[in-house]
Amino acid sequence: MKKIKIRIQNQFKDSDKKEILSKGFSFLVFSLSGTLAGYLFTLFVARNFGASVNGLIAISFSIFMMATMLGRLGIDINLVKYYSDENVIRADTGTFFKMLLKALVFSSLIGVSVYLLRDLIAIKIFGKEQLIPYLKWISFAIPLWVSTLLCASFFRAIRKNKTYAFLNNAGRFLVTLILAVGLYYFISKDELITIQAHFYALVCLAIGSFIAVLFYLKPIRIKSDYNSWKFLRESFPMMLSSAILVVLGWIDTFILGIFESDDVVGIYSVSLKIATLTSFGLQAINSILAPKISAAYKQEDMITFKKLIRFSTRLNFLITLLLISVIIIFHRYILEFFGEEFLAGSIILLTLCIGQVVNSLSGSVGVILQMTGHQTKFRNFVLIALITNIILNLIFTPIYGAIGIAVSTVISMALWNLLGTIYLKKKLNIITYYNFR
Repeated sequence: MKKIKIRIQNQFKDSDKKEILSKGFSFLVFSLSGTLAGYLFTLFVARNFGASVNGLIAISFSIFMMATMLGRLGIDINLVKYYSDENVIRADTGTFFKMLLKALVFSSLIGVSVYLLRDLIAIKIFGKEQLIPYLKWISFAIPLWVSTLLCASFFRAIRKNKTYAFLNNAGRFLVTLILAVGLYYFISKDELITIQAHFYALVCLAIGSFIAVLFYLKPIRIKSDYNSWKFLRESFPMMLSSAILVVLGWIDTFILGIFESDDVVGIYSVSLKIATLTSFGLQAINSILAPKISAAYKQEDMITFKKLIRFSTRLNFLITLLLISVIIIFHRYILEFFGEEFLAGSIILLTLCIGQVVNSLSGSVGVILQMTGHQTKFRNFVLIALITNIILNLIFTPIYGAIGIAVSTVISMALWNLLGTIYLKKKLNIITYYNFR
């Protein structure tokens, strides 16, 4: 016991490890609060409107998340890399505003496209006419979420992790939940208030996040010595990687919506949300790890660089193991809390948890590849995983339904993590995976 206490004390003596632990914990708290709000929102929908409406919202969100990822053009990730240097923040405020404008224009065009094609998407692709009004509200929200996430990325770069965590995760569902409950009890009990509340929440976040950025980006300049089109070209490979990764995360819901009924999609969505809870340890660590390893790599400080990776991998594995153990032991109680019909997702949930274990064992593969200039390789790995996932989904879903989707997701998740881990070890001599020794 004494040895364990000494080891913990030693971790806090190291300033880098202390920052990851303290700020990572803050991010985790905010992320968990956001996840809790997301679960409460799902619970609110499930209890008041049933699994069918929850399925329609899940399909809408799958389209929404893929559209907003494309709309960001990879700018959000490149902003973290660009503004991780404090000198750049003071010298160049104009680049942020230029890139925000470009992203808003492009994401608005995507939103208009979704709005105009909403009938085609709902009826021809999904065979669900009831999806049309949901897509209308989603299309309006696309540029709002893009703006919020670009502002969140700036706060991530300057290591304001609480603000980043709130904007990136907690705020969206927390404000949505508050507005949905208010609309339901005081305005209308129509099922559309769920998706309307989501839109109004993003209006609040977009305005609030932009005002918050203005307090830190001073003096405010529109001009910049750095070529914004060059910045966009540098962001593009990151956009491709991130877009593929988001599609990889949502394609299962998308394809399931084509083959299965709304209630099956709703049950799968709840199981996925619960399993995804285990990934927040990795997200918490990555939130502060990304700018730190980027700075260490630029300064060629490989001792600090590898130390941070080794520490973050071990910490993430322990957090994930704890969360997965709780989910496995109490999975039936957790699912039943949403309603008896959601107990059908037990096997789906346990299958998805296996994928999260693989994810935690591999470490922060994606962040390391992107922060060290190997974003193209990362893009290739997740593209291979995406193609594999789509093929497996189309093979397994008609036969096994939601369970086939879950298995496909686990295989594709393991694939890109394994490819990234092997590449970093062989080509760069960077060990990201958890070492049990």
